[in-house]
Amino acid sequence: MSAPTKFLIGLLAGAGALLLLWIGIRHLQVGQLQPSELVIVLFYVMLLTGPLSALAGVYGQVMYARGAAERLLEFFGERSEPVGRGDQPLTGVRGDIEFRDVTFAYPGRPPVLTGFNLKIAAGETVALTGPNGSGKSTLVHLLMRFMEPAGGRILIDDADIAEVELGSLRRQIGLVAQNTLLLNGTVIENIGYGQPDASMADIKKAAHAARADEFIAALPNGYDTVIGDQGVKLSGGQRQRLSLARTLLKNPPILVLDEATAMFDPDGEAEFIRVLQDLRQARTVILITHRPASLALAARVIDMSNQSPASRPSAA
Repeated sequence: MSAPTKFLIGLLAGAGALLLLWIGIRHLQVGQLQPSELVIVLFYVMLLTGPLSALAGVYGQVMYARGAAERLLEFFGERSEPVGRGDQPLTGVRGDIEFRDVTFAYPGRPPVLTGFNLKIAAGETVALTGPNGSGKSTLVHLLMRFMEPAGGRILIDDADIAEVELGSLRRQIGLVAQNTLLLNGTVIENIGYGQPDASMADIKKAAHAARADEFIAALPNGYDTVIGDQGVKLSGGQRQRLSLARTLLKNPPILVLDEATAMFDPDGEAEFIRVLQDLRQARTVILITHRPASLALAARVIDMSNQSPASRPSAA
């Protein structure tokens, strides 16, 4: 029970006791009540105040439990992810991606994508740009099958992703998002998250590739440093480097960077871009960004402001 609620209950109990005392005195003055009887009434009032306060506390606990139960029911009521119409594993991916006549709309909203078409060649670096709500992140979520399109097909190496095993699909795609999910654990645990069999050598190799090894070495306990919930002990750029190292640990043929440089200052962004210039070799890279320095990495820039994406060569 919160402090304001306790104060309110105490105030009401005190006001009730004063009211009874006033009524008792009035009855005492007209001879309808004996002094001893008034003392007994007040004694009972004092005895009842504690249980009434406890009862109010029970009510608060019941309401708290009710809210928790509603959240649990909402969680367990979530539908499981679609597993597709087949169980064919997706292996040996080159990285060709095609969105063919894709249509998608969020519930109760106008369509975000209508008959959307886009081809990305294996090994190509493509940037997606456009205003908020134009469908940039939606494309990535559809590619990873966090959501299902209402119409059309999405192909990787001519394989319909709706027909392949979900886990094998996501193993081929590495996502570095603007808001990174980090655990209240060590650097090793955060880089190796999702890859429990990774060796220490592999973790250090991924950290080196992400240019994260330098700041990790400066931490109090190096790779054994606990970084706090959501990496609270690290800067935004350091958190992004850990996220990139985690992604590189699984060595995906398709790499998606969703506003990955948003947390960097200009110098940090320049260093991050130098990292990407090395990493994009032999990978299909999708950049979601508005920053000119990041756009310069792309061979094509896709403007998502319209439903027929217009491609133009970048300055790179």
